[in-house]
Amino acid sequence: MSDLIDVIHSITQDSVKGQKPADVAYGTVISASPLSVQLQTTMQPIPAAALILTAGVIAKTAQVQGGQGGTVTINEGLAVGDKVLMLRVSKGQRFIVLSKV
Repeated sequence: MSDLIDVIHSITQDSVKGQKPADVAYGTVISASPLSVQLQTTMQPIPAAALILTAGVIAKTAQVQGGQGGTVTINEGLAVGDKVLMLRVSKGQRFIVLSKV
């Protein structure tokens, strides 16, 4: 019985590894508008349509109340040359951009 459980466990692990449900990846922003990220020099750049941005990488400004007013930058967003940490999801078809590194 133990052998059967070991075989089933091995098959399950191989199946999950083959699907790559989520995988950490690092890339470099090569274009800010439209956004494009390069994973490896041998791969095509990842276009904006395949990138899901978290709040930590989206540009954000706020209006200042009182004093002389104006706006302040809370987050500059992504710029060309930024290194980013991503999660590969949907069998490598989409990437969640988590943060700059």
